[in-house]
Amino acid sequence: MALGLLPNFINTTALRYFYEVARYGSFQVAEEKIHIAGSAIRRQIQLLEEELGTKLFIRNRSGLRLSAAGEALLYRLRRAMKELSSARAEIDVLQGMHTGNVRIGLNETVAREVLPSFLDEFGKKYPRVTFEIVVANSNALVEILLRNEADIIVGYALEPKGGIQKVTSFRLQTCITVHREHPLAQKSSVRVADLVDETFILPSVDSHTRRVFTELFERVAIKPVFNVSTNSFELIGVLVAKRLGIGCQVSLFAGPDPARPELVYVPVRDAKVSSTSLSCCIGEEGLPNMAASLCLKELTSTLEAWVESFARLPSRSPAKSLAN
Repeated sequence: MALGLLPNFINTTALRYFYEVARYGSFQVAEEKIHIAGSAIRRQIQLLEEELGTKLFIRNRSGLRLSAAGEALLYRLRRAMKELSSARAEIDVLQGMHTGNVRIGLNETVAREVLPSFLDEFGKKYPRVTFEIVVANSNALVEILLRNEADIIVGYALEPKGGIQKVTSFRLQTCITVHREHPLAQKSSVRVADLVDETFILPSVDSHTRRVFTELFERVAIKPVFNVSTNSFELIGVLVAKRLGIGCQVSLFAGPDPARPELVYVPVRDAKVSSTSLSCCIGEEGLPNMAASLCLKELTSTLEAWVESFARLPSRSPAKSLAN
């Protein structure tokens, strides 16, 4: 008999197994993650398909993918899970507890500079809240938020898309990153013409920063020389510190990097440099539970304090917070 809680679904265990396989895109990975025998997972999904009268997965040369029916079921199942998670969190609040799991995605620099102190302080206030942390580039962060695999993301130059709402943001400066002993490190700013003979370490071609610099180079008919292209701004910093070239980055401030004093950020002054920001974003449907709401409030305060801390350092020019 079908349960009233989940109408027309007899086997609710199969729904959980279906979700895990869809989440990881593989029966084998799901088996490893949830510690259930693969034969049991396959059998339950087969029963679910028989119950629904349709295939939920399609196998082809590229691997496993969802059928149209599988996509529809996954979409609704995710929404149902979010609602049940919210209900559990609300019940916990009524009982005087703050519990729950929060999924956060961040860029490398934010994870390094902000996350440790945030987790320490938040953990003291809400020790029963757990976290899943993903560190990735900005494009990947947007995708995991749209797939409902993260509750909150924080990143540089996050591309605006439908399905995402911005909570707070801070304006960034387009800069080159140089070693402190490089001649350009002494300049308060540079123009593209100053960079003609330099070797660059460039961001990956799909990044906002790469597109900005490409447009600048094309405007003055410069073809930059580069020996490395990477999606890691942390790696760019490491390579610049080794004097393998100058980096193209965005930064909250100009001047020496307080965490890595061998690096200096020099703003690029050009009337047509497009601006971008460091942003904290959530999905358009809001947050799934009270724990995530508490986390968002504390995280935005931590980000504001982090940005403000640059104002207290000499030779820094921090950006101001943008309107929400």
